Amino acid sequence: MSANGRRDPAGSMMTALERDGGAAVIYYPDLGLRDWLIGEVESLAPASARPVRVAEVEEIFAHPDRLVLFVSDDERRAVEDLDGNRDRLRAPARAPFPVVLFLLRDGAGQRALADAPGLASWVRGSDPDPERLAEVDSTAERAAFAESTGDVPEAWLARWRRNEIPQTAENLAHAYRAALLVAP
Repeated sequence: MSANGRRDPAGSMMTALERDGGAAVIYYPDLGLRDWLIGEVESLAPASARPVRVAEVEEIFAHPDRLVLFVSDDERRAVEDLDGNRDRLRAPARAPFPVVLFLLRDGAGQRALADAPGLASWVRGSDPDPERLAEVDSTAERAAFAESTGDVPEAWLARWRRNEIPQTAENLAHAYRAALLVAP
């Protein structure tokens, strides 16, 4: 929750991405937004995360020191395979970045997650819901962003992408918020 009592989508996303190992889920309402969210996660991740996209569970283990973006065309099977490999994902060698699984809102993967209580409890709290972004008062959020950073989202994000702004946790959250506010 933000200071004004509203849910903070950027904060929720950052919490999921800052997990020390483990798994996180990002829900998307359609394939177009999934591709956009994946691109944003890749561009906003710290350089040390070196994000990599994979489509199969076994590929996750080839990248133990990277932020893994798990994007599968068969989300039900992906959830089942992740659930079956939870112990391997929890191994210390899998840290320091989480595996981020992208699931279609109300799709087969989300239903499979409901049938995998162990995995579901493990990702609970690290499962931001981008549909909430549609509820954002963009004018108010842009004004709040400018007040907190001293710049409009477009200009701030351009400076971030040119590496003119230090990569701190706070600035990573600002970068995510800015990206959300300038998204088409």
